[in-house]
Amino acid sequence: MSRADRRARVAAWRRSVLEVQTSPVVAGRMGGPEPPRAWAARLRKLVDASRAPVDGPPWWTPAGAYFGSVETRTDPRGYQWDGMKRLGPRDAPLVFFQFTLAGWGHFELHGEPPQRLPPGTSFLAVVPSRHRYYLPDDSPGWTFGWIGIYHPYLVRRIAKQVAATGPVLDTPAGCELIASATRLVRGAFQKDFRDPFEVELALFEFTVSYERHARETRHPEGERERLLEALRSRVLAAGLRPLAVDAVATDEGMSRTQFSHFFRARTGTTPAHFMTEIRIREAARLLVTTRSPLRQIAGDCGFADVTHFGKVFRRLMHQSPAAYRRAIG
Repeated sequence: MSRADRRARVAAWRRSVLEVQTSPVVAGRMGGPEPPRAWAARLRKLVDASRAPVDGPPWWTPAGAYFGSVETRTDPRGYQWDGMKRLGPRDAPLVFFQFTLAGWGHFELHGEPPQRLPPGTSFLAVVPSRHRYYLPDDSPGWTFGWIGIYHPYLVRRIAKQVAATGPVLDTPAGCELIASATRLVRGAFQKDFRDPFEVELALFEFTVSYERHARETRHPEGERERLLEALRSRVLAAGLRPLAVDAVATDEGMSRTQFSHFFRARTGTTPAHFMTEIRIREAARLLVTTRSPLRQIAGDCGFADVTHFGKVFRRLMHQSPAAYRRAIG
């Protein structure tokens, strides 16, 4: 692409951004659903910011910045987006983040039922991907804030997180992610960043807020410790009877494979490895606190024979059971 073509495309993008921010669908310029009390003040601030959109400095380009708005949609025929039909042949991939302020709409992944999005819910749409979002016929309307991000590294990073945890999020009005997104929507109207570096910093902060929110939502604080402690107790209670992963999985209502993925995603280790580690730690304790022979300790900790016990102990503790007893005892 020539320099003149690039300048023309940037100029067209800047015009289209300003048109989005001055269109009749911008929230506050038409009727719409009432926001819940928790979201009313945030909506008012964004509506205030939208009343005097700024064209922006010359560096405000698709690669150097982002775009966004706050909208109210009331016509189902006029609001439908297909994630596979939004880009032209020369358009770069991008990500949209959208959070509901009042009313509700639908987000739908290909082959799955639609998810209703009232205030307190948001989604990330990676474009291109097989999804759509729209205003259903029975909705009273949908008021939402949104941003679109082109930054190639951040698009890849966000897409990876969306693939792992899904596109739809629970986002309470006071959460860090909503605060970060609100700042960006306001900034899209006011262009009140000092330079491209400050814009990029705000986009990185949004991305980190999203990743942290997704992780904390998926793995609530304390869940890792709860899972580890529950399995540790079961292993020690089993004593001479080695506990099988299949039995634990069945008790959790999962297959062995499902439970292994579930456990590893939340703890960073597999249940089989953790169970072996617990048995070896118990054996190490017995080696130091008792004078029981190795054969008895192996049996008490659920190992079939002293040879197998020795191999596993050496693999995890980097020395034989006898050497460990001599060194620690």
